[in-house]
Amino acid sequence: MDDPNTLVQSVWSEELDLPPSCVEFCAAHPSYFLVGTYNLEKDKVEAEEAKEATAEDDNDDDAQVVKKKKVQSRNGSIITFQLQGKDIVHVQTEPQPSALLDLHFNPNEGYQDICATVSSTATLALFRFSPSNGDEKPLKHLNTMDISTLTNDEITAEEGSEILFLSFCWHPFRADMLALTTSTGHVYLVHLPTFEKYWKLHAEPVITHTLEAWTVSLYPTLNPPEDSEVAFRVFSGGDDSKLRFGTYNWNPIEDEITEAMPAVESRGHDAGVTAILPLFIQEDGSELLVTGSYDENIRLFSLAPYGRPKNLAESGLGGGVWRLKLITLDRTPTETHVWKATILASCMHTGARVVEVVGSKDGQYEFRVLTRFEEHKSMNYGSDFQPVWKDKLSIVSTSFYDRLLCLWECDL
Repeated sequence: MDDPNTLVQSVWSEELDLPPSCVEFCAAHPSYFLVGTYNLEKDKVEAEEAKEATAEDDNDDDAQVVKKKKVQSRNGSIITFQLQGKDIVHVQTEPQPSALLDLHFNPNEGYQDICATVSSTATLALFRFSPSNGDEKPLKHLNTMDISTLTNDEITAEEGSEILFLSFCWHPFRADMLALTTSTGHVYLVHLPTFEKYWKLHAEPVITHTLEAWTVSLYPTLNPPEDSEVAFRVFSGGDDSKLRFGTYNWNPIEDEITEAMPAVESRGHDAGVTAILPLFIQEDGSELLVTGSYDENIRLFSLAPYGRPKNLAESGLGGGVWRLKLITLDRTPTETHVWKATILASCMHTGARVVEVVGSKDGQYEFRVLTRFEEHKSMNYGSDFQPVWKDKLSIVSTSFYDRLLCLWECDL
């Protein structure tokens, strides 16, 4: 049973024009955050169905061509907000031709004003965010490329089917690299020599799932090879209930990616794997990572350099764990624990949670819910916290069908 003392109320809330799918604060300008939206244009869907019915009735060749070409039925927007104390102020709205499924700022120093989005039409878009210039519209579009352009036509959607980019992540130490996932179950790596052009998606997937690939995370290895290469782990989760991971070397000069260790899969989940959060590499070389799943559990795994993950702890959060974001990580040993971390979890139909996971000195691991926010009346897909705080942590969270944006606080 949930502790009633962990439940908090919003200090501000507002209904948006379109359903929100993702949200993130900008580390370079920490009072600002962006919300990505995902809208299914029902009128266009109904009009297309009417066209198809007419085509069938008329049995006309031209009408049959119209039937085959589906009208793009999803759009979206990027909304810029500023957090001012306990108030949220709208700054800018940029309509997007496709629905947005994920949005992240580049985490690397000197590039934290660069934001990327992925969409329902397999497009990758980059933006620069510069509110300090006094511009009324501080979010500037740099470029957008679809999967065909990114691969020089090596990958295209077949007639009658579609490819969606479902999620992505930046490399934590390479500003010019990201990984993204698709509705066709693939995980691809993308090289960005500049943020304006010359982008390249490597057409050979590094990991493949049998169903949708919901999430991906990149993490550096403990012992990188040559200085000219970047060694990293790729972790991905799919609707096939699998956690998959592999080790790769990337030579940025030659733009070549080689497989250092074949991808391995883990079956430690009872439903789709929707979130992956690497924590740190331990002294013995094993990696600790946290996962979220449709099965409503958050889990802590230990991953040795060779072999399959070991489940160290798990806890039910009451809803599908769609996204995880690290708030704090403390590796200073105390009398009771060796390390502890606090995590923000977006838990779909049950709202958002702030969770603590602790590694004790006697080798035990435990999850504990610190704070619950449950005012959302539909799917909580996006949550984030203001990256700079003092006494209280300010958190914004969203819910999809009721189009709600909320601000709430918690003590750490």
